[in-house]
Amino acid sequence: MNNILPYQYIGIKRQSLRLMKAYQTMNDPKMNQTYQSLIQESVERIFTESLPEIEAFLEVVMDGSITRHQLEKQLELLKIYVEPFKAPSNKELDKLFKKVKKLKYPNWSDYDLTESTYIGWNDAGQQKKFIIFYHEGELRGLYGDLSPSVNKGICPICKADSKLSMFLATTKVAGDGTYTKNGNYICHDSNRCNGQLDDLTGFYEFLTATKTAF
Repeated sequence: MNNILPYQYIGIKRQSLRLMKAYQTMNDPKMNQTYQSLIQESVERIFTESLPEIEAFLEVVMDGSITRHQLEKQLELLKIYVEPFKAPSNKELDKLFKKVKKLKYPNWSDYDLTESTYIGWNDAGQQKKFIIFYHEGELRGLYGDLSPSVNKGICPICKADSKLSMFLATTKVAGDGTYTKNGNYICHDSNRCNGQLDDLTGFYEFLTATKTAF
């Protein structure tokens, strides 16, 4: 049974890569112990219960002589326990975005679903971005205008330095049936965003800001 969610896996991956860098650049046992403590604390924050696969992974990673190849192998082994994003059918997407004419579907071969908390794809022709996610097992989504211009900054979703574009989410105003647009600068490339997303706080804040029901 899969126990790890994509954002949790990303958190462990990013922390372990930082630890690997410390092993390679710092010939200081005390500093290495500090980084080891940080990843241990990070994992404990991510998981509310002890999982044997996580404990086994940490045991290997805490070895200061581990190589990059060994770390990548351990990360791949850990990925077996990740619950991947469930790709919806085109019919489900049509139903979700029923107001959109000529909906462009995501190319699923572009995504590592074990590293995807949400799926976002761009329609360059219409300058649109579509975002889908699950909440309590139910598929949800939003879409809006995406500027082709790219600027550097901190993405509010993944909280990381990235290449951002203005996204104007189209949302329905309850009661009167009209639509409004709410703007945010977010990662232009949602795959990159997912690769930096190790905490859901920013994602849910983004959904709240765009008045997305979840």
